[in-house]
Amino acid sequence: GSTGPASSTPAAGGQATEAASPGATRASPAAPSAVSQSVTAALQALVVSSPQPSTAQVRESLSAAGFAPAAVEVSASRTPTGLAADAVDVGVLGDNECVMAQLRSGTVATSVLPVLPNGRCFIGSVQR
Repeated sequence: GSTGPASSTPAAGGQATEAASPGATRASPAAPSAVSQSVTAALQALVVSSPQPSTAQVRESLSAAGFAPAAVEVSASRTPTGLAADAVDVGVLGDNECVMAQLRSGTVATSVLPVLPNGRCFIGSVQR
């Protein structure tokens, strides 16, 4: 194995560590975990084929990526009047963290937040 990714020194020549550098070698609250990276990868792949995915498509994508249905919370992709929602919010319960994502117009924005006292990621009702 290479010791490059484990080094705290920036890689010379912009090797593959460039994409992982925001958190791969630093101990900070914003460092992406394996769960965060997996959620992000699954959702980015989904929005390539479906820029405005439905709640069911989000669940299917995360299930295919290996996440248990009970660990996944997804907001409604349709409004009560039947219109497409501007964004779909996702919460995936990981090891002592919630990976939160928002899918909007073909983009994925993620962050890692603490688990709520009730053991979930969302406040209020979710689509299960």
